[in-house]
Amino acid sequence: MTLKAIATKTNTYGLAAAATLLLLGGWGVYTVRSHSSRSAPAVSAVAPAPVSTVAALGRIEPTSSVIKLSVANAQDSRVNQLLVQAGDRVEANQIIATLQGIEKLQAEVAEAEQNRVVQQAKLRQAQAAPATPGQQAAQRATLRQLEAELRAADLSNQAVLDAAQATLREAQVDYDRYQQLYDQGAVSAAELDSRLKTLETAQASGRDAEAQLTGDRQTLTAQIQAAAATLTQLGEVRPVDVTVAQAELAYAQSQVDRARADLEDFYVRVPVAGQILRINTRVGERVNPDQGIVDLGQTGQMVVIAEVYETDVPKIALGQRAEITSENGGFTNTLQGTVEAIGLQIRKTDVLDSDPAADSNARVVEVKIQLDSADSQQVAGLTYMQVRVKIRAD
Repeated sequence: MTLKAIATKTNTYGLAAAATLLLLGGWGVYTVRSHSSRSAPAVSAVAPAPVSTVAALGRIEPTSSVIKLSVANAQDSRVNQLLVQAGDRVEANQIIATLQGIEKLQAEVAEAEQNRVVQQAKLRQAQAAPATPGQQAAQRATLRQLEAELRAADLSNQAVLDAAQATLREAQVDYDRYQQLYDQGAVSAAELDSRLKTLETAQASGRDAEAQLTGDRQTLTAQIQAAAATLTQLGEVRPVDVTVAQAELAYAQSQVDRARADLEDFYVRVPVAGQILRINTRVGERVNPDQGIVDLGQTGQMVVIAEVYETDVPKIALGQRAEITSENGGFTNTLQGTVEAIGLQIRKTDVLDSDPAADSNARVVEVKIQLDSADSQQVAGLTYMQVRVKIRAD
């Protein structure tokens, strides 16, 4: 057999083998495809539309935001007494603190109220019928009693004042001595400060004693004057006297109202019921106008303030549902809520993303999401926690 014949025969065998393999492979593919078409379920011709969501960063807040409770003339005010602690729940109009200087105003209110009582008595006397000799005698006895009370009060208050002044002098001498020792390096600054505090306490006691002496003297003097005037007027009732007494009583009432209004400024009250979230100013500290005395929040209902990019705002609508997850593990489950309000201002973001490549100058709109009741209670103690928000925008 020639080489050409051998080659021709070999090619014939190769083509036949290839045809056989192709035939078997096609049968296998047909068999698999037929089996798959019989076992696979039918697929719908229309795929479901994907759920559209808007993602944003946010923060947890009480429903009324956080109220920084301050006072009028905050820069000139110091806390005298703090009546609450962080975490306490308070009712609307409850007093949570008082300011330094309140004692003086309380004394002024008491003095004004005493003067009003005197004027009320004078008015009643002016309106009364002419008194009998017995009534006049009784009035004279009252006058003598008031004069005796004034003398006794003067003696007692003067004794207290003398003692306070003696203590003050001793404190001053002691402080001056320690000042010299401090200048010589013999004592520490702490020891000098201690003597200064003692001196300031003695000065305050002296002022209180002087105020007590003056107040009692003014009050009793006014009562004596009123009693003396009443004794003079017991003989007759004149319409002009009644008119004057009424005017004096009205003025006394206005003084009471003014003193009470001034005193009220030294009581710090909460405007709404809520929970004390933080104490910003302690006893003796000056009130910072920006921080206030306490942070107050209505934690009975918590919300999430989501910062939605301005381009996503058209997708947001009231009533849409939202899912909230913790940014740092403050809670493990997913919270649920409903879009309650959409802001009307575009502003820079306040909540910073942990991603260093995030745009800190992004323009956003605040969207308020009210948490479901059970979820709200879960995060009542997590005010200002950063969270991630997904709002269903379909």
